[in-house]
Amino acid sequence: MADVAVVGGGILGATAALHLAWAGADVVLLERQPALGTQTTAAGAGFVGYWAGELEAQLAEYGMRFYADIEERSGGDLGVRRVGLLFPALSEPGVEMLRQEYERELHFAPDVVMLDEVETLRAAPILAPGSVHGALFQPDAYQVDIGRVMRALYDELRAAGVDVRTGTAVAGAVVEGDRVSGVRTSAGTVAAGAMVNAAGAAARALGARDGVDVGAIPLLESRFTTEPIAAVTPELPMMLFFERDLLYLREQDGGLLVGAIERTIEDRSRVDVADPPSTGDLPDHAVWEHERLARELAGVIPALADVPVRGHASGLPTWTPDGRHIVGPAPGVGGYVVLAGCNECCVTHGPGLSRIVAELVTTGATDADISPYRVDRFAGLAGDDVQAAAEQQYLLRHPPAEGVAATPFGIELP
Repeated sequence: MADVAVVGGGILGATAALHLAWAGADVVLLERQPALGTQTTAAGAGFVGYWAGELEAQLAEYGMRFYADIEERSGGDLGVRRVGLLFPALSEPGVEMLRQEYERELHFAPDVVMLDEVETLRAAPILAPGSVHGALFQPDAYQVDIGRVMRALYDELRAAGVDVRTGTAVAGAVVEGDRVSGVRTSAGTVAAGAMVNAAGAAARALGARDGVDVGAIPLLESRFTTEPIAAVTPELPMMLFFERDLLYLREQDGGLLVGAIERTIEDRSRVDVADPPSTGDLPDHAVWEHERLARELAGVIPALADVPVRGHASGLPTWTPDGRHIVGPAPGVGGYVVLAGCNECCVTHGPGLSRIVAELVTTGATDADISPYRVDRFAGLAGDDVQAAAEQQYLLRHPPAEGVAATPFGIELP
């Protein structure tokens, strides 16, 4: 009998299993795909920076240390680089918008700085002279090659004694009385004293089968990579353009990894929440729209005008009605812990959230204030309302008006 079964082999499930093993638990990790990290995690952008509020800043700092440490332990190159995160302003109102974000971030990221045009061009030479008016810069942000990191995580999981079972689908928890006693899988029942629902896009569906309301809605996201570009070096800072649909890019194998956030959500971006598809079955419409947006940015980054596309990937990150993660014990089911609601931040926040989950499972408590993440905070919302509110959180990533900073990076609960 395992102490705990972790469901989901993406970045959340893998780091949760590792932290649990480090805490002394006997852990089995269950993933329905043939390998770990092949779904939404594999389509991740690999940006590790400051995305939300003070609690999330602590998670971000833990994530930065976690990835740097795992690369050091591996003895190899996992693509973990402290290159910083640059937010270029393409207009004077854009400078004002970034200044608002700068003043907010100073409360928890004291090294953040505002750059003028000359400093911005010096930091990112691929930008065209005269195309930017300045930038906000987070020097501590890390770029992570999530594919290499996941392979290193697999090795660490095995070394830590975690029983990794791929190709094993989970049907639900086995509950005796009011407590978890195991997990029903495609290969039979796994006896376990606790269960962590870290099933990513399927977390809500799994929770529904277990009588636990997990308010995490999967939505289609895509990105693409280009062939190598002469001007792109490993030292290039990651970039995100608020004024261009949050188009983001970073170095990847000598080229660029590029994505964006759509301005509207239509049926083509939605999936069946009760039975979300594998990423291989997702449509690729968003990829082509992001590519068009990138070509339109050629006046700012000339290399984007005609660089060939190497490949693309799509995933199903999950969004919550208030933009916060979902972490903690499920009400009424002892030993059932939820780790869900990535809001496209779980490469950054996943390791820190996993440390908290390990504390909850092994000691029953944590020093972190996770009340904003409580599992039952959406219990009063109907399913359609959860979907609508989660989609609104996605769309709020866009600035609401010229010169006005977007609200999601300063999330506050009512």
